[in-house]
Amino acid sequence: MAKKSKKPVERKAEPVGPILTKSLKEEFIRFIEYHPAKRFTKNLRTMLLEFLMYDGAIEATYLDDLLYDLEALFELLDVIQNELEPKK
Repeated sequence: MAKKSKKPVERKAEPVGPILTKSLKEEFIRFIEYHPAKRFTKNLRTMLLEFLMYDGAIEATYLDDLLYDLEALFELLDVIQNELEPKK
């Protein structure tokens, strides 16, 4: 008796990154509309520099994580600004 060949089971690929739900997309768009990336970036950078200069943040144990996270946020804001800014 000949063996029947089994067909491979099709499997859906697992999502690699975070999934943006409809409500998350809406909130993200609303945030971008009401908080212009250029202004937000400038204000955050100013706040960070003042924090580092005057609040003795050099001794803060969380500073490495804070700077890493803020750098990523600044990069995101730069992309948003470049995408939404009118082309000259």
